[in-house]
Amino acid sequence: MVIGITGIYCSGKSIASSIFHDSGFRVIDVDSIGHEALEVKKDEIVRAFSERVLKKNLIDRKELGKIVFNRNTEMKRLELIVHPWMVKRVKGLVKNDGDTVINAALLIEMGLHEVCDFVLGININKNIAVERGMARDNLSKDEALRRLRSQISLKEKLHFVDKVIDNKGNAGEFKEKVRRVVETVRSKV
Repeated sequence: MVIGITGIYCSGKSIASSIFHDSGFRVIDVDSIGHEALEVKKDEIVRAFSERVLKKNLIDRKELGKIVFNRNTEMKRLELIVHPWMVKRVKGLVKNDGDTVINAALLIEMGLHEVCDFVLGININKNIAVERGMARDNLSKDEALRRLRSQISLKEKLHFVDKVIDNKGNAGEFKEKVRRVVETVRSKV
């Protein structure tokens, strides 16, 4: 069984994924695959965005982020370079047998929901997500807001989602909601 987990930046996707992992699911973290893609597609990225995105011959994600999170056209340019490789990589990993979770903010946008048997959407108040982004990624409020604005809201993706759970910031309550989803999914297998 393949489960997709989606939601905006800092909504709790990784926490939900870890609960599925504790229940025997293998987790594919699409952010990590994105980091791989930056190195695999480094030459194309440098051609598209100049050598200013390089630091010690590696893609400087912070510098690239300054470019792509400020202009939607630049984000689209980066996505055209890395998303096809990322989708192919995820689909290759999913082909392995076993229960799998795909943790991806852009699950729907990348078309990865098509390989999922069940899609879980995580809803969160944007203010909580901004606070988490600032703390977790050491961002300014403006930088965290730009990351959120670069993503389509969960509300716009609901027709692709099987179940939505709210993350109101209470970790214990949120984890319990995810555990109930795991039990529901397991009962259908």
